[in-house]
Amino acid sequence: MNVTEIVKMKTVEGVSKDEFIKIVDGLEKNFHSRQLGFIDTELLYNDEDEEWYMIQHWNSKDNLKEASKKIFIDQDAEAFVKSLDKRSVKMLILPQIRTWTKSI
Repeated sequence: MNVTEIVKMKTVEGVSKDEFIKIVDGLEKNFHSRQLGFIDTELLYNDEDEEWYMIQHWNSKDNLKEASKKIFIDQDAEAFVKSLDKRSVKMLILPQIRTWTKSI
């Protein structure tokens, strides 16, 4: 069963929006895209609260858990991990019940 992970986070002081987008781009190309079961990532930003949201889809909760263990020790994820205000990170993992897409 596919799962969706929603992560709310803030960056440490001094990391600009453009810089964080580049960091996440590297994370997605060099880390997440290489993980078993990874489907996709969406990055969002709330200007009012200065919070980032990352929405990811995975083939299974087990695949997501394995990638989550690796992110803190993988060199390709290091810039991302260092850019986060660790106290601000909140994660929600939910089973995907159904999806809808635009029909042609």
